[in-house]
Amino acid sequence: MSHLSIAVPTSKGQALADEYGVKFFETNAKTNLNFEVFFSIARDIKQRLADTDSKAEPQAIKINKPDQAAGSAATDQKSACCWS
Repeated sequence: MSHLSIAVPTSKGQALADEYGVKFFETNAKTNLNFEVFFSIARDIKQRLADTDSKAEPQAIKINKPDQAAGSAATDQKSACCWS
């Protein structure tokens, strides 16, 4: 069984973290170095998603009855939906 080992240069990892606006941590799963960082990142992502959801405006579709005073052309048209 082969073990996969991928090393990312610190500068490249830091640049990617900066691009996404997240913290950068060096970790090593093999030696358990900073493994708790994964939980920290997960908490940050969860909080960011919660903040984004709470800022989002509710989306609604408003359907209005045709204006009866708009003229006889509008009132003479047959509705395919809800108003006769």
